[in-house]
Amino acid sequence: MFDILTLAALEGYAGLGAGLAILGAGIGLGLLCAGAGRGIGNIGGNAVQSVARQPEAAGQIFVQMIISAALIEGFTFFAIIVAQGMAGQIFSAG
Repeated sequence: MFDILTLAALEGYAGLGAGLAILGAGIGLGLLCAGAGRGIGNIGGNAVQSVARQPEAAGQIFVQMIISAALIEGFTFFAIIVAQGMAGQIFSAG
């Protein structure tokens, strides 16, 4: 695979490089969304365990859970927008 990348870089063949870049962006976005889902799942699971151990703190735990989940989703959406912007630059350059 590295031979293909080297060949594409040396000969200036933009089609192969752009295709591999899009493939890499797709794999990265998939991993990003899986990581965000796992993070939010961990937050929810730990919040349920915390409420089960200390029911009187349920309101505070819920607020902190929502804030943490919103931050994770915000970072995820930002990364998706950046990746789409990069993909747009690749397509417009080719």
